[in-house]
Amino acid sequence: MRHLNLPLLSPTPVPALGVGAMPLSDGGPGGEPIDRDTAIGVLHHAFDLGLTLVDTADIYAPDGARFGHNEVLVGEAVRSWSGSRDDLVVVTKIGITRTPRPDGDEDWGRDGSREHLLRAAEGSVARLGFEPDAILLHRVNREQQPFAATVENLLAVRERGFAPAIGIGNVHLDECRVAWDVSGGTIAAVENERSPRYRDDSDVVAWTGEHGVAYLAWSPLGQDQAPRLGELYPAFAEVAADQSASTGRAVTAQQVALAWLSATSPTLVPIPGFRRRETATSSAAAAELELTSDQLARLDASPAGDGSMYPDDED
Repeated sequence: MRHLNLPLLSPTPVPALGVGAMPLSDGGPGGEPIDRDTAIGVLHHAFDLGLTLVDTADIYAPDGARFGHNEVLVGEAVRSWSGSRDDLVVVTKIGITRTPRPDGDEDWGRDGSREHLLRAAEGSVARLGFEPDAILLHRVNREQQPFAATVENLLAVRERGFAPAIGIGNVHLDECRVAWDVSGGTIAAVENERSPRYRDDSDVVAWTGEHGVAYLAWSPLGQDQAPRLGELYPAFAEVAADQSASTGRAVTAQQVALAWLSATSPTLVPIPGFRRRETATSSAAAAELELTSDQLARLDASPAGDGSMYPDDED
């Protein structure tokens, strides 16, 4: 597994590809997450393959009543893995609220207050069973307070010892600059969407690369579009065919998409999610895929998809 040097995030090298753990807890087509032992087995398999960065969040759960489900799962997988905890980079996120209602629905919100972030960070540590390597603000409440104040509240999370590193998610370039200044240049990671489907935030990608900040690219295969990626984005299927012919081994459009994203920036780490060991194995192979400059240019010039998966959450 190829590794990146991202000292703001971790004192040890970070794998070029990580694991987005959310699919292990979402309801999926049947409305329930996969069973605990299977999920932990998938994570252990991913870790064994070298996918040793795992991304979770307090809100990842089948429903609001099981808030924190994914953190508990990731915590168990990390603690029971045969390898060393020091070889893993665990990232979690806080700042979104999810409250069950008596009618069975849920109320969603965002809270960047000091009180909430400290309470949420404490809860994350308790569910994981250890301090994560980084805690990120999941989404910004742009109506609550100036972003600088939110960053100061996030710094309190680090000062209290809940995690050695902090970061921000789903942010614009101006917010990256504010967070960098307020934190004294110690923001470790930005987690934003990035995929063939969604190619905005190129300015944020460039900024993170210039400052040595990890860019964790969530849903790098466009989530529900992943099975049809080659059909929806023919250039990726064409490059996959070229790679298969030149290397003598089967290469998929999905692997090409992950390799293309990795080549975008020296600090970008795609974090695909999966529910099966086979998908983890296929994803890990993408970290070793080398695309030519002509192939990268062809993919860069290809049409983007229909935008963010959650356009209503962009502001």
